[in-house]
Amino acid sequence: MLLVASLAAMAPGARAADGPGAAAFAAMTKAWSAGNFDAALKAADKVLAAEPQNVAYLNAIGGLYCEQAQKANILTKMSWAGKCRGTWERALVIDPKNIDIRFNLIQYYAMAPGIAGGGIGKAKDQANAIVALDAVRGEIAWGNIARSEKQLGEAERHFRKAAEIDATGIRGPAALASFYASQKRWKDARTVFETRLDKDPNDSFAAFQLGRLRQLEGVDLQAALVLFDRYLARPAAPTGPTHADAWFRKGEVLLKLGKRADAVSAFESALKLAPDHRGAAMALARAKSGGL
Repeated sequence: MLLVASLAAMAPGARAADGPGAAAFAAMTKAWSAGNFDAALKAADKVLAAEPQNVAYLNAIGGLYCEQAQKANILTKMSWAGKCRGTWERALVIDPKNIDIRFNLIQYYAMAPGIAGGGIGKAKDQANAIVALDAVRGEIAWGNIARSEKQLGEAERHFRKAAEIDATGIRGPAALASFYASQKRWKDARTVFETRLDKDPNDSFAAFQLGRLRQLEGVDLQAALVLFDRYLARPAAPTGPTHADAWFRKGEVLLKLGKRADAVSAFESALKLAPDHRGAAMALARAKSGGL
């Protein structure tokens, strides 16, 4: 949750509901998790045919198209990128108040060249729209744009403001810590959540994020395991990471420590709680094949 590595990570997963596109969406996410893009894309076509107005599905499918664009050869890359952008823009027409989609479009517009429909001006338009909907996420949006323009001081100012507004919440502190981690400012990143735990030892979200920071920094991994267990021992944060996420991260740390059998068990625990957890499914396959 702390670091966004690629466009494909931007579209939040949607859970299949009881509707005409549910079975196809489940098949899409399963194939996507397994790295079978041909099957995932065929299933996505069926989802769109069945539920062309389902915004949650459109958001996820946009992410699939973006990842396909990253994988595609030079002849088809632009086409897939256009489908990614077009799917999110279509979703936004249906649901103009959907901030997740606006964030996805900010990332796309900021990264893509004008020939592919990108442009920093378009990204800023989306940020202005988000400010009107949610103050915290508006600051995060502007922080992301400032960072894309290499204005790191300005980016930090926005992320700090988001964390200040959202002091006991999730999005603001996570965005600030993510920024610090991206700059390898590990002590500053840890302080965001250590301060919260000092005030409230039962702050499970802070414990999870400290575990993630230890994992990302690659130091004191035993402490990361303790922190993930601390998260698993309490109810999951309502709008934060799930227990499946914690099992997945714990499994990654165990694998890094060379405890492959324990890692496999952790990934399986994640998938029992969330069968469509893409990260856990990919990690489990990797662990069973002997990879890291």
